[in-house]
Amino acid sequence: MPPLRLQSLRYWLQSSTLIAVLAGYGLLLAVGAGLLELERRQAHSQLVAALVSSLNSASPAESELALARYRPLGIAAWLEPPQPARPVQRLGSGSQRWLQSVTPLKLANGQVFSLVVRQNVSQSLQRERRLLLLLLAAAGLASLFTSALLRPVLRLGLVVPIEALCQRLQAITTPPRADAPLLPLAEQPSELQPIAAAFGALQQRLAAAWERERSFSDGAAHELRTPITLISGHAQSLLRQPLPEPQRQAVAAIAREALSMGLLVGQLLDLSRQDADRLQLLLEPLDPEALVLEAFDRLRPLAPGRLLLAPASAAAPPRSLQADRERLLQCLSALVENALAYAPSGPVELALSCDGRAVTWHVRDRGPGVAPDERLRIFERFVRGRAAAAADKRGSGLGLALVRLLMEAMGGSATVADHAGGGADFQLRLPLSPSPPPPAA
Repeated sequence: MPPLRLQSLRYWLQSSTLIAVLAGYGLLLAVGAGLLELERRQAHSQLVAALVSSLNSASPAESELALARYRPLGIAAWLEPPQPARPVQRLGSGSQRWLQSVTPLKLANGQVFSLVVRQNVSQSLQRERRLLLLLLAAAGLASLFTSALLRPVLRLGLVVPIEALCQRLQAITTPPRADAPLLPLAEQPSELQPIAAAFGALQQRLAAAWERERSFSDGAAHELRTPITLISGHAQSLLRQPLPEPQRQAVAAIAREALSMGLLVGQLLDLSRQDADRLQLLLEPLDPEALVLEAFDRLRPLAPGRLLLAPASAAAPPRSLQADRERLLQCLSALVENALAYAPSGPVELALSCDGRAVTWHVRDRGPGVAPDERLRIFERFVRGRAAAAADKRGSGLGLALVRLLMEAMGGSATVADHAGGGADFQLRLPLSPSPPPPAA
């Protein structure tokens, strides 16, 4: 049997409380009706016992007179030939109800009869019915009152503390730091304190694991930087010398791999600097159009004929924008190389647009595109999309993560959307700084 799934804890608590209230009133009604019926039967039994006691020493004529005195009280009693005794039974139909019993009786002259006593309980049952209806009305009013009272009680006692806890959890910095403040347990309700304590322990473990990862990346990048630089330098020196063609191809392969490893080490160093708040940016005024032209001239040799420059949009971008020129070129280069790798055919287009609030650089390709569920994940570290696995391309999963990191450090963002002609549209967006106020008259 699958486990019960609670869609809403507040709804479940409110519903269960109302059911408990209604069940309590139902049990009260059932117990009350049973007690009233038991009381009626006991009163009837006491009446029969009193009649038997008074008739045991009476003659038949006296017994008839004694029984006649009870008829105005709604009690009919008479003597019948001996028959088996029967306990109290309820008889009647419609609005009339009686309690009847048969009891053996021996008169003073020694004759044996059966005393039949029939008591009218119709009025008692009607009073009981009115009482039960009043209790049902009270149960309904109590249920409405409980429902109205439970809503603010559950909100103040359950929803508000949980929302406050969620806000505190969302305010925790990412990546986690060892010196980040933990959730104060004393400020939490007793029911939420185990959750806050468990999350605090998880936060400390994540901070420790993040610190170990950052230290390893930083240390490994620094240790690899020097030998890779030496390998690349010696390979470039050998390429400048006359070598046989097989050896030249081997040295060129060494130079290419050394350059690729150098780029990877640089990405690791940038990520480590950002994690340690040591990433330095050189913000300066730059022309967005001049930047995209410079990127086009620098990257055009990577794919002659495939890299295109889109015409300018109708909205002219500003002539000056505060940003790090080299870091922006680094981001554009990473996006163009990524587009050339995953879109082996078709053009790759560089474009610039401005909507009055921000300037956006576009890198558009005609490749397989990016699935909607991967558009955020591919900008995370060490994450590669399904297109990378399908194309069987090498990669570390750090390029797009570094692009997003650099853009966010400059106050912008890096996103991806669908290209109108098919493929992906990677966008680097920088908001425009507000214009200075006009001088006072």
